[in-house]
Amino acid sequence: MEWVNEIKQLLADGLYPDNLRRIIECCERGLKEGQHVLPAYVIRSVIGDLQRDWEGRAVLVAEARRTETELRPLLEAVAAGLLRGDSLQAMSAPLDTLVRAWVFL
Repeated sequence: MEWVNEIKQLLADGLYPDNLRRIIECCERGLKEGQHVLPAYVIRSVIGDLQRDWEGRAVLVAEARRTETELRPLLEAVAAGLLRGDSLQAMSAPLDTLVRAWVFL
């Protein structure tokens, strides 16, 4: 699960365009490994949507801060659950919270 450790480090560095691409690449590796496919897919989808939303435009500081404040802790919680070896059932609430936060951001 090296890809999860990499995501954890990238999240600590912050959500900025180049990091978003790297997080997506880590999730792609996780999907190819076939372990924790649902969390990898959800993280990749949320980060991919964010990357597309920010691509080619200036992101307002307030928007970037709100994204950092609202999404990063949830992404970190999912990564922490994966590193702890939480079951998919235990991961369902953090994943649901992450998706809801993204949808209503």
